[in-house]
Amino acid sequence: MIAVMAIMIPVAVWVSATMWSSQLELSEKQNAERVSVTAVLDADALSDSSGWGETVKISSAPATWGWGDETRHALVQVDSLATAGSEVQVWVEASTGEYTQPPLTTSAAKFTAVLFGVWLWTFSAAAAAGLFALTHWRLEVRRSREWSRDIEAFLGSTSSH
Repeated sequence: MIAVMAIMIPVAVWVSATMWSSQLELSEKQNAERVSVTAVLDADALSDSSGWGETVKISSAPATWGWGDETRHALVQVDSLATAGSEVQVWVEASTGEYTQPPLTTSAAKFTAVLFGVWLWTFSAAAAAGLFALTHWRLEVRRSREWSRDIEAFLGSTSSH
């Protein structure tokens, strides 16, 4: 079990490093393909009025923004307290001006890579511990059966008494 855990350290580091570079490439690509524009909300944010006071949540609202000579419309994510006429920053595709999600940040990309490496090592350690426990249990069952047979052979058959 300890050997598996030790072997998995460099494997987890390698997987994490590989994921680190791929996530950073994805972040750079998304940052190059997406731009932030100012949009104006056409209506108040759709809110959940649960009666428990005003808490800011993520909600959606229809918004309009200019893209070249065209006007674009989409349902965008905003704070639940946003009102019609408010200006908000939205992310759009640089080539088409269509609404999209914000690009992956470099810190989120790095965090994802490190978290996945830690998860991989933890999962492999748990699997090794589970395999160790299963093997230990099976050996104990076998040992117990052998003891029972040996004691029965030593004492003789219990039905002959």
